[in-house]
Amino acid sequence: MRKTASILIVTALIASLLKAPSIDVFKKAARIGNLNLAGKTPSEGTRLLEQKLNGPLYLNLESSSQAVRPKDIGISIDKTKLYKLTERCPNRLIRLNCRSVSDEKFDPNDVIEIDYSKFEPFVEGVEKTAQEFVKNNVISFNDYSFRALSPNARAFVNKDWLNTKSAIADLITSEQPKIAMDATLKDDEKLQERQMQILTQNITKPLLIKYGRTEIYIPEQEIKSFITTEKRDNLTYGGFNDTNISAYLDKLRKKYGINDVQVLHTDAVLAIKRALLFRAADEQITVAVVLPLQGKPKTNGKLHAKYLEVVKTQQRLYRFENGKLTKTYVVSTGLTWETPPGSYAILGKQRMTISYFGAWYMPYYLPIGTINGYRFGFHAIPYHMDAAGNIYSRDANTMGSPATGGCIQLKEREAKELFDWADIGMPVYIFD
Repeated sequence: MRKTASILIVTALIASLLKAPSIDVFKKAARIGNLNLAGKTPSEGTRLLEQKLNGPLYLNLESSSQAVRPKDIGISIDKTKLYKLTERCPNRLIRLNCRSVSDEKFDPNDVIEIDYSKFEPFVEGVEKTAQEFVKNNVISFNDYSFRALSPNARAFVNKDWLNTKSAIADLITSEQPKIAMDATLKDDEKLQERQMQILTQNITKPLLIKYGRTEIYIPEQEIKSFITTEKRDNLTYGGFNDTNISAYLDKLRKKYGINDVQVLHTDAVLAIKRALLFRAADEQITVAVVLPLQGKPKTNGKLHAKYLEVVKTQQRLYRFENGKLTKTYVVSTGLTWETPPGSYAILGKQRMTISYFGAWYMPYYLPIGTINGYRFGFHAIPYHMDAAGNIYSRDANTMGSPATGGCIQLKEREAKELFDWADIGMPVYIFD
């Protein structure tokens, strides 16, 4: 009896499924590029394809990158052809006796349509980008290399990915639609090598750094020992000798080192390499390169339940709570006016204030005392606006080096954190 009942239920279920209204779905072979549409309805497949056409397509040429939307460069889908890739089935789950909507045979990638009035100018722009690219010095923070080319240099872009609809379909339907626009560089070897010599001369001009509060110019001859060159594909590339930079920092440590302060060696090597790379890109370094430091607080954390300690030689702020050091901040103290040492207290909390001079906006302001009759305290990196409404911020590269008019500057996120944590009346100690 139970077996008969089960058979009747299954039979009724199959009968109800077969009576369900017919539905159009994509055939098993409906694969456009990397997008498998099999079993999806036309509306579902169209939506997925339109998402791809409206999404970003990233084009990378060495250190240059741009993003475009496929639809903006003339790529679209032919919905009439797309519908021909479907079949009408009695049921979506049980696909029996399905009949093709169209018997026309064509490559599913032919669904891709190209408006050449938009696409060809885009391709020309890719080639123009490549030619503009070779006119500039190129730096890479991946391997800390740099390169100059001569005026005769030319770039030849590999455009194979543009030549067929199947290649375009594969590209725009990939999980991460991006392509490296491989460029073959051709240059006169001797002229390019000469251009590299000129670039290296510009890089090796004396470089101002700060070892704690000590300003030091790295001499030209020393910087020359930091530079290396090598040949790749008949082009000369520049790089850096980390061992020589490290040895130079060791000499500075022996001469200028302080017992409770040490340079973060690996980070300091990188700081010097970054500054020299920016020079290779024709960026003018107008401030000293700050060597990252690490030290120890002057107190043991047990003076109060909560308090702050600033050590100017380290450009560090130490936060104490319940006898423990809970946070260390890299800060910038006074440059135009010296931040005075002594014992202070948090006098108030202002989410925003404006400086006495220069109309600098100072977020998350915690005043602690006075300098020459003017209040000073903690705040985030300041900024101001010109008459046109343009916002200018103090260079974040000043962090870890004296840079202010006497206040103690923090990064914005850390300034807010300190602002929220501090109590009015809480002690603050500043040491030289």
